Amino acid sequence: MAYLRTDDHVRIYYEEHGPIEPKATGSPLVLAYGIGGNADLWDVNVPALAARHRLVLWEPRGHARSDSPEDPARYSFTRWALDLKAVLDHLRLRTAHVGGLSLGAGIATRFTLAFPSRVRSLLVTNSSSAAGLPLSVDNIVMRARSIEVTLTRGMDAMAEFAMASNPNVAARLALDPSSKDEFYAYYRRLTPIGYANALRALLAMDHITERLSRIRVPVLLIGGDRDPSLGPMKVMQAKVRGSQLIVLSPASHFANRPAGGVEPRGARVPGALRRRRARTTPRAPALRSGEAERQVIRRRRWWCTSRTRRGC
Repeated sequence: MAYLRTDDHVRIYYEEHGPIEPKATGSPLVLAYGIGGNADLWDVNVPALAARHRLVLWEPRGHARSDSPEDPARYSFTRWALDLKAVLDHLRLRTAHVGGLSLGAGIATRFTLAFPSRVRSLLVTNSSSAAGLPLSVDNIVMRARSIEVTLTRGMDAMAEFAMASNPNVAARLALDPSSKDEFYAYYRRLTPIGYANALRALLAMDHITERLSRIRVPVLLIGGDRDPSLGPMKVMQAKVRGSQLIVLSPASHFANRPAGGVEPRGARVPGALRRRRARTTPRAPALRSGEAERQVIRRRRWWCTSRTRRGC
């Protein structure tokens, strides 16, 4: 386990995988998961990503092993973006590929807008917060109710409420009913105050849609065909010149997680991570029946398989 301290004295958890020596050829890739998530939820992706990257997984404040300040004023997308900067500064990374899933991608997008010279490319997966559109009324009500459940009834009750009321979670369960246990474990890693404050920051999200056109680095968007955030990601694609959108099927909001042994049809992802200009990325064929279990290292390889002089 590794930690760093931010300028406001919050302890942030991170972990590294792959080549970390100063002269290693694999360029840094820094990722955070969605709201309430943790670094362990990237486990199925680590072998492929770390094979060619210095992979850094971190947990924003309010999540899992990072500190959870009690003051809601210490949470915001701006503050989370500064936490990401603290990760790069602590590891002495001048530039990196940055991104994440859902909330993690929303943080990375704001970091890209605030510190463009530090970003080699932006990877946005299953994220509406990256597009920065106002939340729907239904979403606002669901998130507000989530805060109430978390603070009054605890995290197991929150897990049950999410499985019943959160369309992101429901879509994952529809694809893989066995993921129910994973969701209980997911929420049990959180402190009630940290999760509640993270939700408050999400509800107070800054709307950055009209600023997205300022992004000049390569941007790759990956969405699931059954994910409610696919619509906002299409808006983001339209706003960011040269960006690519890849839609996986069948896939939910948690598109990187195994779905009952079904591998989504999608694409391999070298383009945006290895070039200054985005290019068309070929579709990868679906794995044949029964092949997934024999291909653990190749699973989800569409996240990144770089083959460049710079090592991506």
